Order: sequence, then C-alpha cells, then structure tokens
Amino acid sequence: MIRYFVTGIAVLALTASVAFAQDTYSSTTTTTVTQPVTPPGPNPGANAVGGGVGGAALGAAIGCIVTIPIGCAPGAAVGAAIGGGTGAVVGAASTPPPPPAYYPPPPPPGY
Repeated sequence: MIRYFVTGIAVLALTASVAFAQDTYSSTTTTTVTQPVTPPGPNPGANAVGGGVGGAALGAAIGCIVTIPIGCAPGAAVGAAIGGGTGAVVGAASTPPPPPAYYPPPPPPGY
C-alpha cells in the first residue's frame, strides 16, 4: 500500500516538474533604425534541452527514492527516461511564438 502511495507521489512530482521547462524570454531593447528589424525569436531547441535535463535529473532522483528497497539503479533509469522525455517535449512546446515583425508606417503622401 505504501509503495503505491509513494509511486503516486512520484508520478505527481514528475508531472509537476514541467515548470522547469518554462521559458523566461523577454525583450527590452531600444533601437533606432531606418529599416524594419525582426529580433531573434525564442529558441525551442534550448528550451527542449533545458527541460530534458531538468526532467531527467528530477526523474532519476524520484525513481531512485521510490525504488530504494530493490536498488536505486532501475528506478533512476526509468525515472530519467520518463522525466527527460517529458521535460524535452514540454520545453519545446512551451516556447512562445516569435514576436511579430515591425514594419514602419508608409511615408506621408507627397514624400
């Protein structure tokens, strides 16, 4: 019974670990240009790697703790695989779309 309870806690912790994959993209630049410039958008690859690493680490730790009675390695391996895959997918999916391109208004008539 306690094993199912601890496993349930581990599953909830793994699904809650997607917060590690959240993006902190912000842009606060002030630039004066004469041509439209599109700033580089967020990088979904970096978010996928960050989420995968964080998920794998947390999954391995939780898997190890849950399977201590039979040995840490099997649970850590399964937890790292599940956490890493989930973190990578959620990291890539949580990437916001790139900001819209800014086009300056057309010149006034007679210019």
